[in-house]
Amino acid sequence: QPKERALHLALRQAEESRALRYAFFAERAVARPDAISGAKARAVSNVAVVGGGLMGAGIAWACLNAGLSVVLIERAAEQVQAAEGRVAALGQGALKRGKLDAAGLEATLTRFTATADYADAAKVDLAIEAVFEDLDAKRAVFAQLDAALGPDAILATNTSYLDPELIFEGISNPARCVGLHFFSPAHIMKLLEIVRTPATSAEVLATGFALGKRLRKVSVLSGICDGFIGNRMLAAYRREMEYLLADGALPHEVDAAMRAAGHPMG
Repeated sequence: QPKERALHLALRQAEESRALRYAFFAERAVARPDAISGAKARAVSNVAVVGGGLMGAGIAWACLNAGLSVVLIERAAEQVQAAEGRVAALGQGALKRGKLDAAGLEATLTRFTATADYADAAKVDLAIEAVFEDLDAKRAVFAQLDAALGPDAILATNTSYLDPELIFEGISNPARCVGLHFFSPAHIMKLLEIVRTPATSAEVLATGFALGKRLRKVSVLSGICDGFIGNRMLAAYRREMEYLLADGALPHEVDAAMRAAGHPMG
C-alpha cells in the first residue's frame, strides 16, 4: 500500500534509524582494528581472576557463563569464602531469570574454584587482576602471578585509571601484558576496553578481542590515557553535572534530565 510504503521510507530515513544502523556497523568494525590484522588469537580455556569483590565475581561469572574454567584467587580463607558466595549468588540470579536450569548451574560451577594459593592457577592461559585501584596492590598481584604462571600466560589488568605500563613494570615477557577493562556489573555490561601497552603483542591483542567476543562483549581498542575511553567520557559528564549543581540545580533534577536524554542510569 502507498501509505505503508511511505511510512516505511520515512522510518528508514529517521534519525533513530540512521543511528541504529551506524551502531550496528560500528560495533562490528571496532572489533576488527588494524592492530590485530593478520594476528592469530590464542586458545583460552582456563582463566584466573584475582580479586573476588563485585567486579572480580562478575568477571568470573562472565567467563564461566562463556564455558571457561575459572580459578578465583583471594587473599585469605575468609575472603575466599565470601568470593565463592558472590559467584554462587550470580549463578542463582541467572537461574531465577531462566538463563540456565539447575543442572546447567551445577555443571557451570564444576568449572569454578576459589583459592588463596596462586599455585592453583599455575596452568591457566590468562589471568585477570581485579583488585582495588592501588598501584602497589596491583603490582604485588602481578609479581605473584609472574612467579606462579607459565612464562607465556597472558596477564591482564582491569584497571580503570592507572597506567598499565607502571602496573606491569618489571614483569617478565611484557609482550603478554594487556589491559582488559570491564564495566560493572561485569557479567552484564557489554563494553570491554582492551588497552594496549607499547609492549603488547598483536597476538595477545587478538586473544583479548577473541575473548571479548566469546564473552559477548563489545570490545574496543584503547591506548593509555587517563580513564581510557569510558571513564574519560564519564569524567566529562561528571564535570558538567557539578557545574549544574554549582549553578543551583538539584541532584534529582540532573538525574531526571540525563534519563530523559537516553541515559538509563542517570
